[in-house]
Amino acid sequence: MPVTSTLTDDRLARYARQLLLPGFGEDAQARLLEARVRVVGVGGAAGPALVYLVQAGVGRLWLDDPEGVAPADQGWLFGPAAVGVARTAAARAALAPLSSFAVVDAYPVGGVPTAALICAPSPAQALSAAEQARRAAIPHVVLETDGDGGSLVSVPPGAPCYACGRSITSAGRPALPGAAALSALAAAELLLAIALPGIAPGRRLELVRGTLTSRPTARLAGCVCAPPPAAEPAGMA
Repeated sequence: MPVTSTLTDDRLARYARQLLLPGFGEDAQARLLEARVRVVGVGGAAGPALVYLVQAGVGRLWLDDPEGVAPADQGWLFGPAAVGVARTAAARAALAPLSSFAVVDAYPVGGVPTAALICAPSPAQALSAAEQARRAAIPHVVLETDGDGGSLVSVPPGAPCYACGRSITSAGRPALPGAAALSALAAAELLLAIALPGIAPGRRLELVRGTLTSRPTARLAGCVCAPPPAAEPAGMA
């Protein structure tokens, strides 16, 4: 659906290269600028994705993470001096110099996001956040790091939910530096879902030993994410 462009001259100059991408254009960029993305989990695995989202032009990021920066989080966003600092505060400080057009805040009580990136530290938290996004009918991507790879599940509105597409066999090893590629892919999937709604399918991407594979997600029988049955025409028994 076309949107009213919010692209001023300085924004046009800032995003000129991606505006040249076939099929993208000003409407897609305007959708990114108007987006409110809730990021659940702001540990080290989320760092590359956050950098990608800010530099691509997402207008507002809401960071949802009550923890402090751990030594294992150091990398893309957090240096040694950030260890022990609240992740949301440290991430805001690190992301601020990357774009003057992005607003990065802690997730506000009662906030209404238009999309979500879920990098939750536990399967239970990921499932809970993904179900909230499904109920809100907003596009969301769930990142599952596993050592130097892992997988992600992309869920545009109406697609099979995260519970249908998630891994139940992953070892769940902490993310290593090589998993940064997967984090960037998660951001790219979410950007596609925001900027070009209806184009991105529900799918699962897996990165194993440097090899990326993709497959569509399938709805599990009886899952609550199934659309309601069509109503019978009036007069039908």
